[in-house]
Amino acid sequence: MSAIIKWAIKTVVGRWVTGLLIASLLGGGAWKWYDFKDGLREEGVQECVQEINEATMEAMEQALEDERAANVLLLLELEFAANVNAEAEERHRKDVAKMTTIEAEMRTQRETDETYREWSDTDLPSGVADRLREAAGSTPGNTD
Repeated sequence: MSAIIKWAIKTVVGRWVTGLLIASLLGGGAWKWYDFKDGLREEGVQECVQEINEATMEAMEQALEDERAANVLLLLELEFAANVNAEAEERHRKDVAKMTTIEAEMRTQRETDETYREWSDTDLPSGVADRLREAAGSTPGNTD
């Protein structure tokens, strides 16, 4: 009888132990698979973030190159404009000097030449001043 009890215990306990071992192995395997799958997901997320970061970096580098090129063009345009402005200022200074010289000569001639003084004090005939202004591109009433 003790042999039967031992045999029954071995059989029942053996099945339970075997079942528990198989359940533990399957549960452990499932748990490992779940962790592995989460690791793959996390790794995939990291790879996606890395790809996005690389694409963003390339776009930012391209934008920086474009900005630098535009800056160089603007500096060239600024230099050109400064040169043109300097030339215009030089022409203006020369023109002002010429006008000053002409005005001084006119004053001198007015003081020394009586005929010129009479001629310069006489008004132009009606309409002549308007025609001269029109020919010069000015409008009547404009004193420029």
